[in-house]
Amino acid sequence: MSIPGAARGATSSVLIAGIGLLFVLEVLFFTYLRNSLGPYWSPVTLYALSLGLCLLTARAVLGYRFAWPATTAAVAWPRLAVAAALTLVSWLITMPVLRKLMAQHVVSTIGSRSDILPALQVYVTRFLGPEPVYRPITLLGYTFLPNYPPLQWLPFVPAEVLGLDYRAWAFGALLLALLVAYQWQLVRLALPRGEWLLKAVLPVLVLHFAVLTDKSMFGLTVESLIVGYYCILAISTLSSNPWLKALGLVLCLLSRFSLVLWVPLYGLLLLRENPRRGWRTAGLALAGGLLVLGPFLLHDPTIFLRAQLENLGIAEGEWQHIDPLAPVAVPMHLFNGVGMAPWFYDLPGTLTERITRLQFAQFGLCTAVVVLAGLLFWRVRHRFDPRLAALLSLKAYLATFYAFLIIPYTYLASVSLFTSLFVVLIVSRKAPFLTPYSTAVAIEPAVGEE
Repeated sequence: MSIPGAARGATSSVLIAGIGLLFVLEVLFFTYLRNSLGPYWSPVTLYALSLGLCLLTARAVLGYRFAWPATTAAVAWPRLAVAAALTLVSWLITMPVLRKLMAQHVVSTIGSRSDILPALQVYVTRFLGPEPVYRPITLLGYTFLPNYPPLQWLPFVPAEVLGLDYRAWAFGALLLALLVAYQWQLVRLALPRGEWLLKAVLPVLVLHFAVLTDKSMFGLTVESLIVGYYCILAISTLSSNPWLKALGLVLCLLSRFSLVLWVPLYGLLLLRENPRRGWRTAGLALAGGLLVLGPFLLHDPTIFLRAQLENLGIAEGEWQHIDPLAPVAVPMHLFNGVGMAPWFYDLPGTLTERITRLQFAQFGLCTAVVVLAGLLFWRVRHRFDPRLAALLSLKAYLATFYAFLIIPYTYLASVSLFTSLFVVLIVSRKAPFLTPYSTAVAIEPAVGEE
């Protein structure tokens, strides 16, 4: 591979074009082409595109170190102004759709379609009470254990106090995360003007496509907040700042537990990158997690575990929730083109047995992805930057986790889609942030780096 900044050969151009094509196809198969190949092969295609994006990107960055280049104020500020303007454009073109969705799904009657917002209101109201948050919840005629981690509902306390709609608040958080975690960092990469502008437009397009094609995500859920968390985690993998790395981990782990199997690999990559900073990151993340989670577990330390065990019953209900509009009687949330659940739904056995098989498959494959990524990195550890390995393994892990989720809600799988933005971020024809291992030179750290 040629030195970044020099003209690349035909092979490199084809490789970069292939990465771009896989990204575009992944976006399309998640949005406008979703389920276009049917409920069985559409998720297979989407998953293959995600893994292919990781593999080709790994090939493109093999042999290079990542470092934030120094940028001058004369270049940074104008680009940052454009980034802020693009974020405003994203808000202007999506808010009319969001307002319409929020008007269609009034919170007071939304429980017939989704219990997310009513449940969040219970958490927040109890917290403001104040009263114990983590005790059984009775909602919509049934009682269940609270299974939302603190950072899934705590950010909505200000929204409740200010009288704002939780969905608009979550969407604003996503826009802020894209501005800070993507656009600002894109400016810091000091790319050529044309490439920078193209990449700056990508999150605007991806978000707009998602809003137009997945209205339930933005009208019935607050998943925008969680996507914002993962944007922060994705960019933190490229940072050498332990505080930022710990922040990304705490935000994601204390909002959803899906990341647990990937964390050990990330820890090893952190230690490989820099043992001192790795241990500091671990300490900060542990301290932050205990500080946020600890007080809520004093009332009942086992409630999260018991709540997770209840999820099997919820899954059985969804696997029997038939879509009345489908030409064939199939569960509504299984045959939507983003998850492998249909393959397991058609297996012989009882409903519980089929769900259990999918759970074991998800656990086994997520573990396999983590182990395989670790082994591949170790094999080329002298030519592969641990920070780049962390980002790519995160993307591969998320794609696997959500592809084999027992209830493949499309709004959950969107986390993997938005993570792809950060994968594309590190692929460039002229990359001042990548230095060949064989000719690596010291590069002054940018602001916030050690």
